Amino acid sequence: MIYYEARNVKGKIYNYLVHNIRKGSKWKKISKYIGKDKLSELRVKKEIKKFKLELKKTKYLSNEQISKIEDIKKFFDDYIKKSGKLGAEKFEEWFYTELTYNSNAIEGNTLSLEETSLIINENIAPKGATLREIYEAKNYKEAIEFLQKYEGDLDERLILKIHFFILKNIADSFAGKYRRTEVRIRGAEFKPAHAEIVPLMVTDLIKWYKKNKREMHPFELAAVVSAKLVTIHPFIDGNGRVSRLIMNFLLKKAGYPEINVYIKKRDSYLNYIKEANYEKYIKLINFLFEVYKENYSFLYN
Repeated sequence: MIYYEARNVKGKIYNYLVHNIRKGSKWKKISKYIGKDKLSELRVKKEIKKFKLELKKTKYLSNEQISKIEDIKKFFDDYIKKSGKLGAEKFEEWFYTELTYNSNAIEGNTLSLEETSLIINENIAPKGATLREIYEAKNYKEAIEFLQKYEGDLDERLILKIHFFILKNIADSFAGKYRRTEVRIRGAEFKPAHAEIVPLMVTDLIKWYKKNKREMHPFELAAVVSAKLVTIHPFIDGNGRVSRLIMNFLLKKAGYPEINVYIKKRDSYLNYIKEANYEKYIKLINFLFEVYKENYSFLYN
């Protein structure tokens, strides 16, 4: 059963949908925050319909996990609103610096967090940094900035555009282009698709996304699309970075804060990606859920 609940907190109205589920002899409430202030009856009906679909179609996340994700979304939205324009800009600078550092480090970039910040925020090249690593930092931030302004949906052109940013000034002959040779993933038995069928597989991925985007919870959808893209391995280099950027694009498009996979969790992340190559997504999604909670633990302090 799902019902609507308006909660008055210090004179402000916070709107929730509540779903009761039985766990053994006890009942548990799963709440979803749907906005502040007074909502129209039509808006509430639409949100209930959407929530029912999310609960019904969830394949990997538990109701408790969904409730936690919705709490993170609510608390993050409130945090950004209370921070004001300057505070939101400062948060973005901090978060995207961390994101750039961690995502590049997962792929072998040896720049420190401080060095990454110097490059992307102050345009200063740290002593001893290689030209490739400098461009990897700049390119990743540029890709983030592009996605912040992009208003379209996920399609093949977007995937190629993001890859162009990732390899720009590093390997221009490959930037924004599908691989034309076979590749092997270091340390994995899995063999990616033959080069000649990569475009077809990306097309199939986009079709899968369009079919499932209204039927899967946004968190699951973003994680699975990202994993499927890595499995295809459409590029000679940059597949991991592109996949994580696409994952965060889909989360943000759906109104959820983004995920920052820490370098300290690299081994676990790559192990779960290996399993996802065989369409086993549950461990990856549970891992990303735990990372998500850690990303936004400051909201609860």
